[in-house]
Formats: sequence, C-alpha cells, structure tokens
Amino acid sequence: MRSLNERLRLARAVLRELNRQPLGRTNLEKKIVRRLDVHATHATFEGIFQYLVKSGYVQKSEPKHRAPYRITEKGKKLLEGLQS
Repeated sequence: MRSLNERLRLARAVLRELNRQPLGRTNLEKKIVRRLDVHATHATFEGIFQYLVKSGYVQKSEPKHRAPYRITEKGKKLLEGLQS
C-alpha cells in the first residue's frame, strides 16, 4: 500500500488536472501517471479516482457512458486544502 503522502499527492494531481479541464478517465490516468515521479500504477490511480468520485469531489460532466469527468465545488475546496 502506498504511503499517505503518495496517495494525497496523487489525489492532488487528479484534482489539479480536472481543475484545468474536464477529461475522460483514461486520458486523465495517462497524464497523471506520466507526470508523477512516484510509481503510480493503474491500481493506485483507480483506487484514488474511485474514492474521489464516490466522495463527490469529482463527477461526470454529463450522463453519457464515456463522458469526461470534472472537479466539483467540493473537490475545489479539497484541492485548496491540499495545496496549503
């Protein structure tokens, strides 16, 4: 299991990227895993991403199956806290 700092860093990277623009999950994962110098794996990304979705920090921008995800207001508040 990843350390808390690594998981928070991954969550911050996901929220920061979605704050820039809505992205599909696959494109988001590719950008995040490529950018981070920690060894982020698909499983690590998926766990953090699902937590962010279930907790209401991230949501689909529309109800379509392959719709891009976007950060919510709740997610923006978390991002502010993680950047402090």
